[in-house]
Amino acid sequence: MCGIAGYLNFKNSHPSDHIQALIGRMNAAIAHRGPDDRGQWADPENRCHLGHTRLSILDLSSAGHQPMLTPDQRYVISFNGEIYNFRDLRTRMEKDGVVFRTGTDTEVLLTGFAMVGTKLFDLLDGMFAVAIYDRKTRTLTLARDRAGEKPLYYAATDRLFAFASELRPLLEIPDLPLSLSEEALAQYFTLRYVPEPNAILDPVRKLEPGMILQVSADGQQSFRRYFGFDIDQDNEAPEGDSDRYVDVVEKALTVSLHNRLNSDVPLGMFLSSGVDSALACALLTRKLGQKVKTFTVGFEGDPNSEHEAARDIAARLGTEHHEHIFTAADFDRICDRIGGLLDEPNGDRSCVPTYLLSEFTRQHVTVAISGDGGDELFGGYGRYPALAPALDGATGMKPSVMVQAYFEKGLPVMPADAVRNAFPQGYAAVVSVCEKYAPFFMHPGRPALHALRQLDFHTYLPGAVLAKVDRMSMRHGLETRTPFLFASLLAVAAKASLGLCTDGRVQKVALRRLLSQYLPEQHVQAPKKGFGMPPSVFFNNQPRIEAELKAAYRRLADTRFFSARPGALDRLFAGATANINAIWATVVLARWVDSVERPL
Repeated sequence: MCGIAGYLNFKNSHPSDHIQALIGRMNAAIAHRGPDDRGQWADPENRCHLGHTRLSILDLSSAGHQPMLTPDQRYVISFNGEIYNFRDLRTRMEKDGVVFRTGTDTEVLLTGFAMVGTKLFDLLDGMFAVAIYDRKTRTLTLARDRAGEKPLYYAATDRLFAFASELRPLLEIPDLPLSLSEEALAQYFTLRYVPEPNAILDPVRKLEPGMILQVSADGQQSFRRYFGFDIDQDNEAPEGDSDRYVDVVEKALTVSLHNRLNSDVPLGMFLSSGVDSALACALLTRKLGQKVKTFTVGFEGDPNSEHEAARDIAARLGTEHHEHIFTAADFDRICDRIGGLLDEPNGDRSCVPTYLLSEFTRQHVTVAISGDGGDELFGGYGRYPALAPALDGATGMKPSVMVQAYFEKGLPVMPADAVRNAFPQGYAAVVSVCEKYAPFFMHPGRPALHALRQLDFHTYLPGAVLAKVDRMSMRHGLETRTPFLFASLLAVAAKASLGLCTDGRVQKVALRRLLSQYLPEQHVQAPKKGFGMPPSVFFNNQPRIEAELKAAYRRLADTRFFSARPGALDRLFAGATANINAIWATVVLARWVDSVERPL
């Protein structure tokens, strides 16, 4: 796992040494993503400059140094991620006469692009954010994996185009005008995160998952989507043949796990009491015969803490289990630093325990497998059975209103009126998101659950879940791998019928049926609990939370953005205590603003 950065120098606006110094600072801003090595490349024409920080996972030698060039020097790459099927792709290329110099997936990716161009991305099983520059055509190609496991930010003016794995390296660019985005703030206080393609600062954007962006020699941008998660109801698995479907799921998930074992460094996995991580762990131990190290975080004094159930699962599956209990001291330590730990505000309450879990896990291994993605693919969230039937019965409701109703009731943050009143111009961006995903609800007769699965895959999964896991794990140089996001498994999940997702009592029916082959009923039928900081953390730290909200008001009031909008902050804080999501989102934003060294 790594960090990437780059700069296109239009109109020869700056000398090469100036930009190389900038790339050095951008690399330093993401050094935590790649503590093992740093690299820079300067185009002899002073057109393109690339940076890279490396976390060595495969081929630990200097052969994996990036940026990497093809032998003919035409193409150069800066790559963050892992390509799990790179050995298969390499074998195919070798049959065509290609001779490889290293044992890295980077070289396979670079060589494949030189051979087939952007068609390569359809062939990849992996998580990635990649930049490839073609010196002949002066074209930069950026691409991001199907689900958005790896992040990619970019910004452009008439003189430059810059990109990076995280937002903070772009703050190093002195001639890039940056300001808080009213649209992004409205989205953030509605969703707890800023959905792609927006970012919290203008003019920064995020490349959407499953997208390719090419920047031409004159700075023109062109986008192409190569993947979207589409529910294939016309070819869904027959309800009467569910046993076969469960077998197909098992085979696909087992292949995915096998592929994700590629590593030249120690590997373990996150384990909760949930179906997804328990199932991945069961297949690793029982089907693949792996000796697994498992890692769990529990919550002190919380009756819903998952650590005891996870401990029992680990014992039954024979793993080497490690656990840490989250205390008030942990909360204080991480809360004090949360703004600086996030490159962009993320109000997901599980950021803090995920940071702690990653910190704890990194003491033992360098790679960890997670169970993320199963809820979106197989309808596992507890909010689905509460809202899907109501949407099914809402005849005559506009599809965009259905999206908005789900955001407001299923994932409540600030009340809509508070957000609309605080950001009267920016609220149009919230409406725009609802309209963008309205087509998911435009399938007559299709269960609303399928639309919600699609919606969360394209919004909540990359915007909150995967962003959280990436940022918090990479703060410790820990690589996380997500077997549920294997392309073949995505295709299988797209064919799941309503009955394979829910039977009216529980969710993720297909996954639970598969898990029942490995664990007893008490774990198979356990309700989903989630991994966010439980309400007890807020109740037990009430004085601290109240103090944080007061400090948040002061920090935000000092920004250029709110100073120029009298009354906006008061209108926003009218909804700041609506629920613990709103409280935490407000605290995180203020802490983040306080950590940024440029005026906002």
